[in-house]
Amino acid sequence: MAYMPLDKSKLYLETDKMPKIWDLSQPWGWDTPLWPFPGARSDLQFPRGQYLERFHKRTNTYTGTLHAATHCDAPNHTLHEEEVDRERYGYTLAEMKLEHAIGSGVIVDLTYLYDEFEEAFNAAGGDPAKMGPYAEIPGVQKGAIWHQITPEEVQAALDKDGLEIRPNDFVVLNTGFHRYWRINNDKYFNYYPGNGPELAKWLMYEKKIKAIAGTYGASDAVVWHCPCKEQMPWLYNNYKLATGRDIDVDYPDYEPCHRLFGQHGLMAIENAGGDIDQVTGKRMTIAAFPFRCEAADGGMVRLVAWEEGTTW
Repeated sequence: MAYMPLDKSKLYLETDKMPKIWDLSQPWGWDTPLWPFPGARSDLQFPRGQYLERFHKRTNTYTGTLHAATHCDAPNHTLHEEEVDRERYGYTLAEMKLEHAIGSGVIVDLTYLYDEFEEAFNAAGGDPAKMGPYAEIPGVQKGAIWHQITPEEVQAALDKDGLEIRPNDFVVLNTGFHRYWRINNDKYFNYYPGNGPELAKWLMYEKKIKAIAGTYGASDAVVWHCPCKEQMPWLYNNYKLATGRDIDVDYPDYEPCHRLFGQHGLMAIENAGGDIDQVTGKRMTIAAFPFRCEAADGGMVRLVAWEEGTTW
């Protein structure tokens, strides 16, 4: 028999009495926002192999990037094998250390960066040619547009909520930009405040964290994609319109934070979101396990958090 009538009287699992888990992940499926690239790119596809109407079961296959929605980057995404201590930290997604994927950590409240960006973007009317007064220029001015998060900003946010980063912590940065996800993907991917080498080195070498996630489009601020003239020509043009400067001169490296995190064994997760506002400014237990695919240079994760000391 291929039909099973539902008898609700036999449903025994009382989910509402179980410990609460907050989902800090974005869903992925049809029309998932993807990192912008010049030229055509294959979309995410979910063709059905079997379907209930005929086979009494549903099976889908998946074709598309493994760097979709909330996902983890493996070291082999941006590093050659000789640049990594493979035995110590792993290289492919399947080799990443699971001990780095779970632990105590903090969700840092940087959501004011969203408010500052909105104010600046609206003041410029969304016109890159008018963004100059609000644009960040290294060594010249700090700004709300193309902003790089600093150690001082993270420390101030921690102090505000009475938190500290401890060795082997899992750190999640809430910039507030997850509010643009599927609402305004141009803002989300092309203007998010993000990480630069200064913050990455502070978190790794001084704070000694083991994992990092954020409500941003990539583990590096969007400006760190040299040569932007080839990788993201629209960004190259907009930055020049705003500042009169060459973004590839101001930010002359390609994804330095990706490479730093991968080389030092950090679990680096992009596109956090979901329930994150409900646990921001708190210390929680945080987890995001990568799946065991030998061919993968990254893959989707379920980033979650729950109260420390929870018994199951």
